[in-house]
Amino acid sequence: MSNLSQQRTKRIILESFGELLAIKRFSEITMTEIAAKALVHRNTVYKYFNDKYDLLSQGVTFLFENQSINLKHFKQQPFKSIHDVYFSALEQIITQQQNDHDFNKTIQSNFIELLITTQKDDKIFWDIGKMVGILLWNEMHENKYDMFNDYQILDSIYQTEEFPEIN
Repeated sequence: MSNLSQQRTKRIILESFGELLAIKRFSEITMTEIAAKALVHRNTVYKYFNDKYDLLSQGVTFLFENQSINLKHFKQQPFKSIHDVYFSALEQIITQQQNDHDFNKTIQSNFIELLITTQKDDKIFWDIGKMVGILLWNEMHENKYDMFNDYQILDSIYQTEEFPEIN
């Protein structure tokens, strides 16, 4: 198979996956469904992607590989930065997936990886550590705050370094 044909097949799989994400929860989507939607054999999907988490990560990276992240803005409001970067391009998918824990966790990890690979300043790791701490705290409290809808609250926690009292 030629390189262009491989790129086309991979793009079709990514687009089909995106269409499924817009109508169905990430945790409910199977590799078989993705293959069927893309009109390819399931083995073809596995040729390009290890699993649906890999597909999601590669898809998001593909969408944002040329997008720069404003580091000054990130240091002040990291959760708004995540919201702005992802919500602008994936609004319908994010709305559909807002309560899917696996999707949100994968997006968070992907954003952090994207941030690390696009920045030259090693001090970014301190900011990321603080952010991850907030996300872990939120997870321990059953994800009380949604990363895309409650980013103002999460940014407030980031800035004040104080967790709100949970009833």
